[in-house]
Amino acid sequence: METTTLATFRIDKKTWKKFKKWVGEKNSNASAELNQFVLRSLGLIDENLDTENNNALEQRIDSYLDNNLEQRIEKAINIYLDINIDKYIDKVNLRYRDEQQNIDIDTNAEDNLDISIDSNIDEEKPKAESLQEESNEQLTHAELARRMNVSPATVSRWANGKRQPPLDLEWRYDAQLKKWVK
Repeated sequence: METTTLATFRIDKKTWKKFKKWVGEKNSNASAELNQFVLRSLGLIDENLDTENNNALEQRIDSYLDNNLEQRIEKAINIYLDINIDKYIDKVNLRYRDEQQNIDIDTNAEDNLDISIDSNIDEEKPKAESLQEESNEQLTHAELARRMNVSPATVSRWANGKRQPPLDLEWRYDAQLKKWVK
């Protein structure tokens, strides 16, 4: 069962606007001020009761709640961080170690490819320019790759049949010589 009722009344618009502005300045609202007026009129509230003190009390309560809320939030965040920061740091460290291992693997693969290319280049083989003068011109994977402007890995795939070389390629791979011949 409700103990309150909705009361409506007619009032001039300008007067109502002024009243709403006045209660807003007092940090109150129209309903609270009208209820106070009715209770005072009936003698249910001491007329000497200062509503500004009530407003000041409300402001102090709001301030206390706001400060207390901030402290409670900060305390909860600190507890959460204390519990979870070590887990997060461990996760980041694991991710960093994995990335370092991947970089090391990639670096080793690149180094091995470089060594392979260098060994093919450094072997005592005739240079491509001097081979053009011979009738049985032969090239290594690295030399053909340089001429074709492709990677040595691509030439290697052509040689082992994993990829098809371009149809207009004049060179054919000789498995016995392990070289490309014209």
